[in-house]
Formats: sequence, C-alpha cells, structure tokens
Amino acid sequence: MSIVVGASPQRRQHFIEIQNNRVKIPTTLLYDVKTRWNSTLNMLQRSVWLREVTKNWLQTYAEFTPLWSTPEERSHIEYILEVLQLIRFWTLSMSKTRGVTFIECFKCIKISLIIWKGKFPS
Repeated sequence: MSIVVGASPQRRQHFIEIQNNRVKIPTTLLYDVKTRWNSTLNMLQRSVWLREVTKNWLQTYAEFTPLWSTPEERSHIEYILEVLQLIRFWTLSMSKTRGVTFIECFKCIKISLIIWKGKFPS
C-alpha cells in the first residue's frame, strides 16, 4: 500500500490531506528498507496507526481496494509486530552494555516469557 500511495504526488498529497485536522503532524506510510532490520517494524506500526486514514484514502482510489488487508492478514501483522517488538527490546537492552552479559540475557528471556505466556499451547 505504501508504494501505491507514494507512487504519485497527487495520491501522497491526498493521503496527507485526509489527516488534516485529525493529527498534529500528517505523515505518510513508510517503505521497508532491506538494510535496516527495524524498518519492517516501523513500516507495520505506521500502517496500523494509519489504518483508518488508508481506509478513507481508498474511497477515492477504489481501484486499489484489493490491497486492503483481510482480517486474517491483520492477525498475522499483529503477530509479526509482537515478535519484532521483542527483537527490538532485546537489541536495545543488549546495546546498553559493553558486552552481552548473562544477567541481561536472562532479563530479556524472563520478560519474553511473561509476554508470550499463554500464546502457545504447552
């Protein structure tokens, strides 16, 4: 969807105009960047955040409605976001130390287990 919105200045401008009077600083969807591990996380977070804006945008550009995510796809996106947010948490936690320590690893594992408790059958 971000490629379609950003492919023309008119589409991008319309996407921003929909946000006027709704948000303080209108923004666009993000692209995935292969060289940055967290760009997928940022792209998916932004797409979830701008979901209603995208839905309104599709009323003008109905030919792109097939790109609208299904409930099953949204469920997958939510799952992927959970995993990527944990990876970001681990990465940021580990980067605060000069070297990876067992204590930091155990903290991350403990927090991950708390978050994921009940997500998978035993």
